[in-house]
Amino acid sequence: MPFTHRVTSGWLRDLASEPTPTDKWPCIRWDEKLLEDQIRFLDVQAELKVTCNLAWGYFIDRAWPVPLENVVDDARRRMLKAFVDAAHQRDIKILSGVGIYSWGFDDVIQKIPGVSRGHRNAMCPFQPDAWDWQRRVLDFQMDPKWNLDGLSLQSADQGRCECVDCAKRSPAEHHADILIRSAEYVRSQRPDWIIGQAGWGLPIDMGDGFEHVVRTSKAFDYMVGVQERTAFAGKRPQVVDDLHCAFGSVGGVFLEPPQHWDRFRWCLPTGLGSARALRKLYEDGGRACEYFYRTFLNPVEEVSWRTGTRILSNPEATPEDSLEAAIEAVYATVGGITRSLADWFARAKAAYFSRVDFKEGQGPISLEPLVWKENPSACGPPVYLSGPMTPERRADYGQELRSLQAELDDIQIPNQEAVNGTKRSIAGTLSDIASLQDVPHHKIKILLS
Repeated sequence: MPFTHRVTSGWLRDLASEPTPTDKWPCIRWDEKLLEDQIRFLDVQAELKVTCNLAWGYFIDRAWPVPLENVVDDARRRMLKAFVDAAHQRDIKILSGVGIYSWGFDDVIQKIPGVSRGHRNAMCPFQPDAWDWQRRVLDFQMDPKWNLDGLSLQSADQGRCECVDCAKRSPAEHHADILIRSAEYVRSQRPDWIIGQAGWGLPIDMGDGFEHVVRTSKAFDYMVGVQERTAFAGKRPQVVDDLHCAFGSVGGVFLEPPQHWDRFRWCLPTGLGSARALRKLYEDGGRACEYFYRTFLNPVEEVSWRTGTRILSNPEATPEDSLEAAIEAVYATVGGITRSLADWFARAKAAYFSRVDFKEGQGPISLEPLVWKENPSACGPPVYLSGPMTPERRADYGQELRSLQAELDDIQIPNQEAVNGTKRSIAGTLSDIASLQDVPHHKIKILLS
């Protein structure tokens, strides 16, 4: 049996083939090129039997306007309608990400004194005006004119109110109360909707406060943990048994899509790691996943996404078989050529992960800072190379990448456009390594040709 809730998720432009190098994160610009990318993504989702597409940014980036009027213009309405219609034509449901008492309420907090008790980004549930504004946001997204199919709720990624009343409650109790109230309200208005919850900033453990997680689960169709702590502790099967809804993850190994970067700047295969993590999740009883978007312009990224996603609809498949199926779809290979390229991908994955201290399920890999404090409207530095690797390991990693890049010429791959894209992504990685190693630019010109 497949996963019950096979959801792919991200910010609106995370799958875009065109970066936005001068925009602050999160950019939600919606144009014809992005719609084209989204349609292609929907085609592959339908092929791999994904059930839901979840995006943040259909309507706003950081702040709902005060008053809650003129949220989107006619052009954006047309884009949303075209996208939702295309999804429904492919039997894919559309979910919208929504903040619960935080994320999206910055302007409300600044302009409506009665919603907050001092927190910059989170409203206070003991303030009646706070629920009034949360209800308005939910009502807005439940409006039938959008033709949506559900919501994914997040309450903890920007913290919580710490006033004297809120401080009396544990984080688990605090978030349970506001999540349950919001989910039950949505259910009362739209009983046909899918309602999920993602635990960004809210660990799902079996320690103090777990009883509040259990009661929260009664209000949802699924809940996903971002950091798989219960898996590390061997407690996940018990968590699955105790909850009243499907439980899942975000796929074990995932990248924070770099908004500002050229799409061929990195080569970091993660599909095998994701597939293995999802197989283990399924064995533990998990039946839900919010699997991150990838940009398909980069063929390595498409292979990674396809490899993990295939497990959601076919959890009995081996990760290796899923990788080979993804390679055949992207590179048009067959037989021994597929197996050679699968071995290449496995070694390319190991080249990075053998040199860093990373554990599947501990959180995302940031290629660039999600928000670069020095300049939020510019490309950030390659922190996935500078942070976890010593200069010696980076130099060694670069040498292995050069060898892998050269090996591609020895494999008879039909889709040469995908091969060239792969080489470009390796060249982009080598360029970043060279910049961190302070190597003169003329020494890497051949790698960028």
